[in-house]
Amino acid sequence: MKVRAGLCLATLIAVFSCSSARAAPADPPASATIGGACDVAFVVTSTLHDVPGSGRCLPFEAVLARDATGRTVLPVVEVDVPVAGMDTRNKSRDEQMREMFRSDRFPRIHAAAQDVDVERLRKEMGKGREGKAPLDLLLRIGEVERKIRATAGNLTESGDRVTFDLEFPVSLREFGLKAPSVLGIIRVGDKVSVKAAFTLTVSGHP
Repeated sequence: MKVRAGLCLATLIAVFSCSSARAAPADPPASATIGGACDVAFVVTSTLHDVPGSGRCLPFEAVLARDATGRTVLPVVEVDVPVAGMDTRNKSRDEQMREMFRSDRFPRIHAAAQDVDVERLRKEMGKGREGKAPLDLLLRIGEVERKIRATAGNLTESGDRVTFDLEFPVSLREFGLKAPSVLGIIRVGDKVSVKAAFTLTVSGHP
């Protein structure tokens, strides 16, 4: 269900390209480090009504670098969302959700992005308020890992601070999860809509 968060990712790219554009040295720059945080919102459908929920990813770091061809990339970005922190404002429902995720064995949902082309993402997201950019994530829930196509957008840059949103759908069935039910009548739908709001900060410049 999320992350989401982390899930990823798309904006780390934006942050780095911002700092590299300002420096613009003749030789490939040394790596820079960014610190990231994200808030995750998700919506689950059911036979009664939609159920909103929220969570927060653990603080994470990523490194901005140049690849062999000179592109500005994020070699890898990894984000973890603790299942225990996911909340739907209903204690019984939250307990069922944790049981579904088997949080005693798999306490975190993990998302990763590799070889992220920062310049491409920044350019596509920078096309006005509606600018969007696709980003592939590897999402792991429990023992199952699958590739997810996410969409990054709503990019804002201010100095060394970058914010953006990352949205993607998750199929519980594809991750081997059985949606819970209440009294065998109210059933949770298979599709979960996830939206993660990222904040990135550059802590070192090339």
